[in-house]
Amino acid sequence: MGTFDEEKKNVDEGDDLLKLLENQEKKAATKKTGGIMAILKGLPIGTIIIAVVVIILGVMVLSLASNIAALRGEIGEIKGIKTQLAEMEGRLERSGREKDGLRSEISRLSGEIESLKTQRREAEARAQQQKQQQEQAAKKKRAKEKTKPVAQEKPKAVPTRR
Repeated sequence: MGTFDEEKKNVDEGDDLLKLLENQEKKAATKKTGGIMAILKGLPIGTIIIAVVVIILGVMVLSLASNIAALRGEIGEIKGIKTQLAEMEGRLERSGREKDGLRSEISRLSGEIESLKTQRREAEARAQQQKQQQEQAAKKKRAKEKTKPVAQEKPKAVPTRR
């Protein structure tokens, strides 16, 4: 059987066979140099649209993944802030309790101070009364002493011999 090239010509000789191979290599080279446009022309439009959609979806997935990572970081920060807030609330409650305790202590101490003041005033008043009573008693003694020698003058006794 005879050998035929692409153009349906009979190739019986070795030179013709070489020419056929060279022609095929040239056609392959021209297909390669046509590049992406040649490949796209060879594909159906539906396949091209699906490929573009897949590429767009891939970009969107990457974008969403980076957003999710950022949100997770923010959630971590929020949790840290929550723990700080809880600690501060605890400190605030303790401070409130201490404040109430100090208020009660201050009111107790002010009550004690007032009672001590009243006791001191009473003691001062008693001391003043005692001083006045002592002064009055001293005046009465002096007055009695003055009145006694005048009323009780005895005649001097003359010594007698026996």
